[in-house]
Amino acid sequence: MRRLRAVRGLSQEALAHDCGINRTYLSGVERSERNVSIDNIARIAKGLRVPASELLED
Repeated sequence: MRRLRAVRGLSQEALAHDCGINRTYLSGVERSERNVSIDNIARIAKGLRVPASELLED
């Protein structure tokens, strides 16, 4: 997720705003410190303009 965000030139704050989620929550997800719901995976994928399945790949 961090790589995709960086490629698109988005800050955590900008992506969080686009997704409608809190920046600190997004930061925790990037660092694998948070369990993320399927709803939030979909929101983040939409903000990154990728299919949700891409976020779930190793």
